[in-house]
Amino acid sequence: MSQYLISQVKELRNVEVRTNTEVVGLESDSYLRALLISSGGTEARLSADALFVCIGGVPRTQGADNMGLALDGAGYVRTGLELSSVVGALEGWPLSRQPLPLETNLPGLFAAGDVRSGSIKRCAAAIGEGSMAVSLVHQRLAELGGE
Repeated sequence: MSQYLISQVKELRNVEVRTNTEVVGLESDSYLRALLISSGGTEARLSADALFVCIGGVPRTQGADNMGLALDGAGYVRTGLELSSVVGALEGWPLSRQPLPLETNLPGLFAAGDVRSGSIKRCAAAIGEGSMAVSLVHQRLAELGGE
């Protein structure tokens, strides 16, 4: 979640942010009435008429740099044209062409969605990038003579 949005949410009196909390049940009729939550082994019932779930904005790329993937300063995977603008990111790039749009600095390895540096961190965009990656994989396979 963006810092500006975090700051705005913290100031809202009608919003309660809970971390390390699992929603284990919902009570509803035609509207949401309550949440059943669990946190630290304790369960509770909270009256609620709305719920927003944010699963985090931290890329889970620990160890990716060990395999030689180019990451940005926040740990997101660099892809496509962004690689060309980073000194050393394409060092050892074995192909005569530049990386394809979602291709990492490792030919044939693609990144899509929230883990990708420069993505807009929205579900619909991630779905679109995933579909796009399938097409790009076929393009890479055709380069290798298989498809």
